Amino acid sequence: MSFLETFGALTLIYILVRLATFIYQILCPLRVDIKKFGEWALITGSTDGIGKAYAIELAKRDFNVILISRTKEKLEQVAKEIQTKYSNTQVKIISIDFTKDNSIYSRIREEIHGIDIGVLINNVGISYEYPESFDKVEENEKFLNNMIRCNVDSVANLTQIILPDMIKKRRGLIVNISSISGRRPTPLLGLYSGTKGFIDLFSRSLAAECISRGVYIQSLCPGYVVSKLSGIRKASLIAPTPEKFVVSALDRITLPFTTGYWTHEIQEFIQSLLPEFLSNKIAMHVLSGVRAKALKKRNKGQ
Repeated sequence: MSFLETFGALTLIYILVRLATFIYQILCPLRVDIKKFGEWALITGSTDGIGKAYAIELAKRDFNVILISRTKEKLEQVAKEIQTKYSNTQVKIISIDFTKDNSIYSRIREEIHGIDIGVLINNVGISYEYPESFDKVEENEKFLNNMIRCNVDSVANLTQIILPDMIKKRRGLIVNISSISGRRPTPLLGLYSGTKGFIDLFSRSLAAECISRGVYIQSLCPGYVVSKLSGIRKASLIAPTPEKFVVSALDRITLPFTTGYWTHEIQEFIQSLLPEFLSNKIAMHVLSGVRAKALKKRNKGQ
């Protein structure tokens, strides 16, 4: 067999493997009953968007829920909404600002002591106000500290607190919300992309460590979902509502990595086929346009 024939055969095998993986991600034939993991679910960033949708959906599936977010009033509103819909559900709220220093984790540890947490959803996160070059971001030092503490430290610390008990019980589920922006370099959202990239690799590494010990750990890397964080207000084919997205994502909890939604799987698959230089050029073009619109709107308001 000549070099070209060998190269062609290997290329075909590679394409077929990638295609098979893509189809498996879409279909996810292996399902598990999440109720076997425990009585309680803990959700961070649970007053809006994906986090709130997880809290309500897990309550619907007979979990008691621990809601952690920054604003006490919003937590109380979500707790009331859950208990109005599902009167048998116990709801515990913990008001925490994840941009503060690591002393907050001692309080969380005390608040959840003795509770059988079977599901952890590490959802809390912050992004840019608008796309911007890293060196030009306003209040750069504060911005950097807040994003790393909220996006990175929260995931690592809560996992460190809760995972050991799950391993002892040989059951549990941890879903760490990354982003499709964490799968590839994302210019003009560099720090956000980097923090989400950490979540993705951290989660997939732990998934390989823990699956034989009865604990599922998932890197969930969505594309656009209707939320305050994304700035999208109207649902579409590529931007589902948080409620629709969460139902889809919960059907895929056995996957160590997923975007959680079928159109996002297609988006991620196409992006993964592009050379990095081309992907970067497309991202720069699109996000530069978003930046220009945001600055124009901002200047009008001044």
